[in-house]
Amino acid sequence: MARTRQQQRGGTPSRLSVIMKGPKVGAARLSAADLADIVKRTQKALKRVGRVLYGQQSARQGRDRADIEQLCELFLVAWKSGSAVADLELGEPPAQMHMFGYIGEESLKAFTAGMEKLKDAAITPASLPAGFDRGVLQTCNDLGRALEHGIDSITFQSQNGVAAQSFALDGPLRARVQELLGLPADVSIITKTGRLEELNGHGALTGRFWEPNGTRWLCHFKQEHLEQLPDAWMRTVRLMGRATVEESKERILEVESVDVLDVEVAATAPQEVPFWESMTLDELAERQGVSAVDDLDELSALWPVDDDPEELLHHVLHERAARKAIDDGGNAP
Repeated sequence: MARTRQQQRGGTPSRLSVIMKGPKVGAARLSAADLADIVKRTQKALKRVGRVLYGQQSARQGRDRADIEQLCELFLVAWKSGSAVADLELGEPPAQMHMFGYIGEESLKAFTAGMEKLKDAAITPASLPAGFDRGVLQTCNDLGRALEHGIDSITFQSQNGVAAQSFALDGPLRARVQELLGLPADVSIITKTGRLEELNGHGALTGRFWEPNGTRWLCHFKQEHLEQLPDAWMRTVRLMGRATVEESKERILEVESVDVLDVEVAATAPQEVPFWESMTLDELAERQGVSAVDDLDELSALWPVDDDPEELLHHVLHERAARKAIDDGGNAP
């Protein structure tokens, strides 16, 4: 009969407890999206540490070795009551490897020990802990994005049946990671002035904002900004919020406040209609001062002289018939 991992190792399975604390974390209650993001990025960090332990670059492209892919995978095995604590377990190791250790466990050890060592001011980008390189740091910085969602700290406690290690990812530790990456020491709250030229109200309040130097930001607004956005659109505004800047990705600004700096509105652009609401064709025509054509000769003068309307009509009808035949499973005429 096959033995369980606990029987093979003579102790408890290798587990990682993730404990989340903060104003938006209740007793055994947490946003499912935040939990999924934390687990996904933690697993990515373990795989990247595994690559470094194998002497590879963590951020390289292509498939991982089978042992990294399988043994650094995390499984949610428990959700404890009383606080937001998720227990994760590593992939099952081959039976013949239990006495020598395996890459999943080694990656977990290096990850927890290395993150704790990063607090040491003597650590530099040229002397990172074992299993760490710039790619691992980038993943750890991304993992810290959960701290922007009402989570004050994420404590990682690893247990392998022999020893326990832990570290707490909080604001100061994330700032230390960003320092080693060469990012500004404090990028949590910034203020930018520029022009808000795109808005999208379908599914989320997002927009794009251009600074005078051409730098573009993807902005995420709050519901409380809904009434301000119509006046802010196509105007010079000052935005304050939390910035996320990742290599090779669009800059993101989680907007906290919106101030319109040029408030002059053209007389031909009244604002009595809410920005996010659609208008009928008649309402739009009245709003834009457009009237119906009452002179057919005036309209025909806009038509190119060398175009035959009959040929255009024939072409349209032919295309419609061909599409209908295809939809009906027949052949085009």
